[in-house]
Amino acid sequence: MSLVMNPDPRGLRHVWRLFFVRNRENPGGFGVYYAIIAGQLLVLAAAGLQTSVPLERLFRDTIAVAEEYPGCCHVYDGLISNLGILLWWAAASITGFAALTAAGLSCRRYEILALAMAAAFSAWLAMDDLFMLHESVLPLIGFTQPMTYALYGLIAAAYIALSWRVVLMASPLLLAMAIAMLGASVSVDILADHDLGAVSAWLGANPRIGILLDDGLKFLGIGFWFCLHMAAARAVITNAVRSRPQGRGN
Repeated sequence: MSLVMNPDPRGLRHVWRLFFVRNRENPGGFGVYYAIIAGQLLVLAAAGLQTSVPLERLFRDTIAVAEEYPGCCHVYDGLISNLGILLWWAAASITGFAALTAAGLSCRRYEILALAMAAAFSAWLAMDDLFMLHESVLPLIGFTQPMTYALYGLIAAAYIALSWRVVLMASPLLLAMAIAMLGASVSVDILADHDLGAVSAWLGANPRIGILLDDGLKFLGIGFWFCLHMAAARAVITNAVRSRPQGRGN
């Protein structure tokens, strides 16, 4: 079974089905993914509406909170950051296990490679957030944050270029949303940390909004990344199992 979806001349109806409706290659539908993103939005709304805890303590890395606040640490310190790290690790775990399973099922090499690359990249990003690598460690060896962002962008572009058949099979919508959210978060981070005109000045004058935009968009982007790769792993394994000849050994 080909995993590359052929263009459908029926236009908008095909686009709707491609983005929002379950298809032959990814039969699971999107209800579980919508539920995950909705849960994230509820968490962000609750964090933004409450006034008892400074947003920095909820959204920033626990290590950064510990360095800035003498009263650290409480259970809520780094809450959103830690949830994001768990999602990175979840994506790495699912795709890593799926890559091993796909190899055992003799799936196509590009499918195994795509899942393995997703696992490695997701695990690295989890380590980056957990140990603040791009903020505290990589600058020690000459990698500034903008340089690290550019490097990560190139790695992500290379990954998508090599894995497009798998990630597009999973969901173009989830891929587009993950790229948009993570890219917007990086843009807000750069604008907030550097004097780049009126937007930078506005973010500096409204730190609460800046935190919600920067770390909130990142949190949602990680959620879309996780959902994308959960869909990809499911699609690859489901197609492999369905394409096996009937009566083949268990």
